Amino acid sequence: MIHYAFLQKKSATIRLILQTLTILFLFCLLTFQTKAQQKTLARLEIEVDPLAYILNGYSLHAGTTYGSFRSSVGIFAIEQPAFFVNNDAFSVYSSGFDLKTDYLFGKINGWHSGLQLTYGKENVELKATQEEEELWGLSIGIRGGYRFMFGKTENQSRGFYINPWVALIYSPNPATITNGDQQYHQSSFSPFPAVHVGWRF
Repeated sequence: MIHYAFLQKKSATIRLILQTLTILFLFCLLTFQTKAQQKTLARLEIEVDPLAYILNGYSLHAGTTYGSFRSSVGIFAIEQPAFFVNNDAFSVYSSGFDLKTDYLFGKINGWHSGLQLTYGKENVELKATQEEEELWGLSIGIRGGYRFMFGKTENQSRGFYINPWVALIYSPNPATITNGDQQYHQSSFSPFPAVHVGWRF
């Protein structure tokens, strides 16, 4: 039988709530400020991560640019590569949804950095017995990348684009699963690289 334990100390719960509220506050503040100072029209962007489909998952994200900022919401799933799992006895399938806000440094194309908030699930399976356990959690992260826009500048870069980026994800309440003499530990900090391809309308 698989046993697991979440860290449930009151201080950890309060810290998680404060972190979540901080992210939401920043998201709302940035949106409010830039709406008053928009230099370009808001544009819709749709993108996917091809690597997610290669790794037996899916990816779909919708975003909008406004002024020097971009916000997006998306869903994802991925079978984590073996080198990302800290115990070869387990396989892990991650899924969830996220919110992101990035600063575009004054340009639609080029460098960007920002914050993301993710609520996700890990299906952790012990390979030998195929026993599974679900771990749910909220995480926050800082991110950065570069947008290669192939549309014409005079047309507000509408069209195809590629956006490689990497995030450092922090999970406030990592869990541990124990099965016999095998253990799977969630990491407090984990890198997450991706290459999104999309279309700007």
